[in-house]
Amino acid sequence: MRELEPARPGEDGPLAGLLELADAYALRSRAPATLKAYATDWRHFSDWCSARGLAALPAEVKTVAAYLAAHGGRLAVTTLRRRLSSISQIHQAAGHRSPTATPEVRLVWQGVVRTHGRRPARQAEPAVTDTLRAMVATLDDGLLGRRDRALLLVGFAGFLRRSELVALDASDVLEVPEGLEILLHRSKTDQEGEGAVLPIPYGAHEATCPVRAWRAWATAAGITGGPAFRGVDRHGNVATTRLSDKTVARAVKRAAERAGLDTAAFSGHSLRAGLAVAAAHAGVAEELIMEQGRWKSPAAARTYIRRGELWREVAAAKVGL
Repeated sequence: MRELEPARPGEDGPLAGLLELADAYALRSRAPATLKAYATDWRHFSDWCSARGLAALPAEVKTVAAYLAAHGGRLAVTTLRRRLSSISQIHQAAGHRSPTATPEVRLVWQGVVRTHGRRPARQAEPAVTDTLRAMVATLDDGLLGRRDRALLLVGFAGFLRRSELVALDASDVLEVPEGLEILLHRSKTDQEGEGAVLPIPYGAHEATCPVRAWRAWATAAGITGGPAFRGVDRHGNVATTRLSDKTVARAVKRAAERAGLDTAAFSGHSLRAGLAVAAAHAGVAEELIMEQGRWKSPAAARTYIRRGELWREVAAAKVGL
């Protein structure tokens, strides 16, 4: 992709160059992971069309319907849903009407879902904001309580995986005027170790503020270097070694049990999933959730985003029942 070099104020520039620049800006409005998914999906569809002598762009309605029919039962419903979305986005970007929104394609799609769809497997229950608030309220101001409060709130607010949370050193947590900046050296989706800096803002409520929770734990435990999160024994002694990722899961389950929740439904992943669901419910853009949550696959992120959007606008809630 060309470097963006906007024209100087008052400088129109050649129309072709401005159009090319506009296209470059439009591309950058999408997260890299989203663009990569669009490219993969479009390649599959266009190759299928090419092998049959059919036009992919613009595609006829019957071509998209035939594509769905050919792959129903062969590809997962979630994959086909993403393919339809990519076909639609490519057509709109090229200035064509989307062939996926027509009644003909919708009928075929509904048939595919009814025939081959299945109820998704139960995942870890997301610890959304109200759930997290109830969990944190059970923790006392002892060392273990302060540690678990910081674990839960920092893990939630940072979209952190269990492994990422326990891998943090104190030097990776920087206090800035806006809150915390968390340095990740490596993660599940960054095996090359390029690293990332995650912003964690102050919370509106002191009891659920991740910045204050981190500060309270680090101060009480005397942590100035080494592992950010450590074990605490029954005598209140703080270990020098870092926690295992299983300790995060135990902390979540322990807080869930004290809050009167079903412990079997919660795991260490509940924190990361909880922020994604809560953010989607609050109307945060899908691409921002994907970017800050470091999801490479739109399909993986949409699992949580769709759940968060489920109750945002419900018809039955608007009719005065």
